[in-house]
Amino acid sequence: MYETNSLKADINFATSGDHTIIAAPDNGYIAIDHINFIPTSAATIQLKDGSTAYGGAYYLNNQAYTIENAYLNPKGVITLSVGEAFVINTDVAVQVSGFCRYRVVI
Repeated sequence: MYETNSLKADINFATSGDHTIIAAPDNGYIAIDHINFIPTSAATIQLKDGSTAYGGAYYLNNQAYTIENAYLNPKGVITLSVGEAFVINTDVAVQVSGFCRYRVVI
């Protein structure tokens, strides 16, 4: 349903702190339809809508995290505020790898 608008962003970092995965759009908002990642050891992962926490933090210990928009929700499984970037924060320096598929909705 969203193939023509779907974009891909890699998740690949190994330091602690905030990591911008998808830059803020010039206009509209980001709708994430799929996300998967795995830290190589124990880490607390916080997804962010710009600088604001998006839900609670996840404690993962070499465990995968995946969300898929199976119901084809037009706003995706993660919907960010207008003009905000998608950020992932980690509390420790650990390799985190994965990717997400998203759309910019105007």
